[in-house]
Amino acid sequence: MLALCSSLQAADDPSAALPEPAPAGATSERPGILWGTVITRDQFAPLTNRQRWDLYWRQAFWSPSIYVASLGIAAYGQRNNDPYQWGQGFDAYVKRAANEYGRLAIQDTIEAAGAAALKQDVRYVKCQCRGTLRRVAYAIGMNFVTLNEQGKYRPAYAHYAGAIGAQYIGNTWMPNGYRNWDTNLRDGGLQLAFNAGFNIVREFFPSKRN
Repeated sequence: MLALCSSLQAADDPSAALPEPAPAGATSERPGILWGTVITRDQFAPLTNRQRWDLYWRQAFWSPSIYVASLGIAAYGQRNNDPYQWGQGFDAYVKRAANEYGRLAIQDTIEAAGAAALKQDVRYVKCQCRGTLRRVAYAIGMNFVTLNEQGKYRPAYAHYAGAIGAQYIGNTWMPNGYRNWDTNLRDGGLQLAFNAGFNIVREFFPSKRN
């Protein structure tokens, strides 16, 4: 994990260290990309408690991405009739979408609380590197690490806990056969894979210009 952190540091800015973080509480004229959930390197500054709270509400309840993800994953479950006990039709699709939305909201809740306790960032920080493959590798790597208040890479423990914990909680309302650790770990791994794909989208999403 330390090697991954070092590799990401080099990939992100091979010629210089992170810029000095702005003082806590400082605000940027540019609020960030995708409703403030994605920032560039020069926008990085330690999050205040108020900023963490605002980000939590946006990521868990207001950002369009959570609704797009919920509907998309539900469509996949509908196509595969998973779980089969819920059947097909519009009502079944709504149930699957609500299930996914609940899991994603729980994931963001666990991650936000854990990151606050560990003083880690919950935003995606875009790479300053060039080259498609390098940026894709960076985006995947950022699924496993995050920045602390000093702008240093650290293992994203809160992110792991959110991905796996949300599946464990979500599986409590699923039909029989889903309430076991094998399923929890499988679903948590699939959620981490989905998050890696979403990171790639965020990495290549156009940066906001002044």
